[in-house]
Order: sequence, then structure tokens, then C-alpha cells
Amino acid sequence: MTQSTQASIALPKKNLFVASLPGVALLLTVAVVAWHVTPVINGLHPVMVGLNLSNFIVAILFGMLIRNTVGVAQVFRPGLGYSTILTKTGIVVMGCKYSFAGLVKTGSEALIIIAVFLFVSALVLMWISRLYKMPPALGACLAAGLSVCGVSACVALAPAVKAKNEDIAYTIAVVLMFGLIALFTFPFIGRWFELSANQFGAFAGVGIVNSAQVLAAGFAFSPEAGVVAGVYNIGRVIFLPIIVLMLAIMVATQDDDVRQQMDGTNKLRIIIDKFPVFVLGFLVVVMLNTFGMLTPTEAKKASHFMDWCFLLGFASIGLTTRLADIKAAGFSGVLLGFVVASVKAVLALFVVLQFLD
Repeated sequence: MTQSTQASIALPKKNLFVASLPGVALLLTVAVVAWHVTPVINGLHPVMVGLNLSNFIVAILFGMLIRNTVGVAQVFRPGLGYSTILTKTGIVVMGCKYSFAGLVKTGSEALIIIAVFLFVSALVLMWISRLYKMPPALGACLAAGLSVCGVSACVALAPAVKAKNEDIAYTIAVVLMFGLIALFTFPFIGRWFELSANQFGAFAGVGIVNSAQVLAAGFAFSPEAGVVAGVYNIGRVIFLPIIVLMLAIMVATQDDDVRQQMDGTNKLRIIIDKFPVFVLGFLVVVMLNTFGMLTPTEAKKASHFMDWCFLLGFASIGLTTRLADIKAAGFSGVLLGFVVASVKAVLALFVVLQFLD
């Protein structure tokens, strides 16, 4: 390889920080505007008071408005790819809200409920996909996206089942469609049924399919519900590696190419590679808080930092959400996603009303 070729490869990496600055500036602008405008919007009319929009949802809406009207120029794109990093950082810092005892109580409930819903949802969706004679990879992507953690689950599974780009795009469209509806309807449902913060956090954590929208809906209901929803979200991503392996094995029984790929793959390696490392960071912060290594002042500062991580992350999600992409699912995809996700949400509501305080 010549020196000029090496330089051309190294240059984009070297300039990545600089290239990201315009997008980061746009994120900050959307976040700051959402932060200041939200109280004004909520005070405009009694109806808006009833809506009680959070700045997180306003950031998503403002970002979507920009993306789907004037558009987002190419110069901003590199800086908009940090939504996942920002939301995961916020979840890590969220550990300052919990002690070990509190986490065990909430987390044990979360893991039991999440495990039942995740595995049953994934199996039912695979059965439905076979019933409607969908390609196995598409069925698996839909099963992962609508049962575990939305877009992230679909992207994590895709290489293992050799999913096509169309399969991924289709699944993302279905997930985003229901997620956007849930983002606005779940807080209404929670207030209608007078759910506690613990109940609503569980309801959002189980019933909403996309991780970022789980957090946005949780915090839209109340700060306490947002924290509980975050724990349920962590429970979902913990099970992600196992779900990916299970679905890949199921696809391998229908697809020879995937079976050959799975035969040459270390199954334990799949679980290790897909394990969400940021969960360990969350647990570290929980333990620091448990042993009194975070002062009240530090915990308060960490809480503000968490809020801004989420606010910036949600602004990024809004700025990268194209409504045109949702059309990719077509009527059948919208119907399938809506029916399955709605049934899951209804069952989640029933469980939290019956078994949680």
C-alpha cells in the first residue's frame, strides 16, 4: 500500500471530530430550544397542560420537523450518529438513581416480566412469519425488532441470519411506526389508568418496542417512571444476545446458507459479542452510589448530565427519522406491526395492573 493510499484512509478518521462539529452544534441547538420552549408550549392552552409534553418528546418532534421539511444537509450527518452513544451514556449515569437494594427489587421484577414477554413474543412472531410465508430472515428481523429492543435488535441479528437491506429497512419502518404512536399514547394511557411511576415504567419498558422511545415515554410520564423504564430497558438488552442466538438457530432450520454459517460459528462467541457492555457501567455507578461514594451534590450533577445525554440523544433520533421510511413497510407491515405490538402492550398493561404496585 502506498503512502498516499494510507493517507487517504487515515484522513477521514483524523478529521472525524471536525466533521462531526456541525451536526453536534445542530443537536445542541435542537436540545436547547426544546428545553426552553417546552414550558411555553405546555402553558399555551389547557389542552396543552393536559398533554404535559416533556422536553424529550419536544426534542424528537422538533428534530423530525426539521428532517421532514427543510431536511438535514450532508454536512450535519456525521454529528448525528451519536444517538446510541448518548442514550447509553445516560443509562450508565442513571445508576446514580439507584442503590443496590432498590435495583434488586426493581430489577428482579423487570427480568421476570421481560423474559416472559421477550421469548413468547419472539416465538409467536416467528410462527406468524411462517404462517404468512415470509422469508425466514425477514421474519427473524421482525421478531427481534418487535420483541427485544427495536432497531438495535434488528441490526444485531441481521448478519447472523444474512438479512437483506430490504429486510432491515422493512423492520425498522414497522418498529418506528408503532414506536411513534406509542410515544404519545402511552403517557395518556398511564394517566387514564392512574398508574404509579413503577407501573408506568414497567408498562413502557415492556410495551414499547424501541429502546429510545421507551425512555422518552417513561420520562414524559414522570422522572421516576423514566428511571424505572430505563431499568426495564436494560433488562431487555441483557436478553438480546440470547434472543439473537435463538432466532438465528430457528432461521438455520429453514435456510441452508444460514445453517452452514451457524455450523461454523462459536455459539458462545455470539452471546459474548452481542452482550451490552454499557450495562456493566450502569452497575458500577449503582455500586458507587450504594457505598456512599457519590455525594448528594455529585448525584444531582450526574442527574442533570443524564437529562442532557437523553435530550441530545432524542434530538438526534428526531433529526434522523424520515417519515418516508415508514412507508417502506406497506399496509401489511403496518398492520402486522400494529396488531402484534398492540396485543403486547395490552398484555403488558394487564400485568402491571395485576402484579405491580
